[in-house]
Amino acid sequence: MNARVHTAITHEPLSSDAAHAFVGDPGAGAVVVFTGTVRNHADGRDVSGLTYEAYEEQARTRLAAVADEVVAAWPSVLAVWMTHRLGGLAIGEPSVVVAVSAAHRGEAFAAARQGIDTLKSTVPIWKQEHWADGGAHWPGTD
Repeated sequence: MNARVHTAITHEPLSSDAAHAFVGDPGAGAVVVFTGTVRNHADGRDVSGLTYEAYEEQARTRLAAVADEVVAAWPSVLAVWMTHRLGGLAIGEPSVVVAVSAAHRGEAFAAARQGIDTLKSTVPIWKQEHWADGGAHWPGTD
């Protein structure tokens, strides 16, 4: 079975509703949608927002490969949606959406978890945290 796959790196706002609609399938017993949002704190400090940057061409290629890896690892997956936003984001805005539909909930949860974890560890996207009291920080650069 060939799963439907959608991946994107974009500067536009993300939609978990669009992800849910894309992965919906009559054969799915489960749909899992993970939405990562900008939180108001990091490392014990107040955060006013984030900026995401990427090597866009490499990020798009790697993100598509991650989605393909999820499909290969979980044969019951019917559809995968993976999007990540770039640019400046405010508190509460979605920065990443990963959605998976599968015949059973266990596979849907596991596939979605693999997708977000692999995306975060291998796709060349970086975030800059903007401190509420001024200044900014690139995590992982200290």
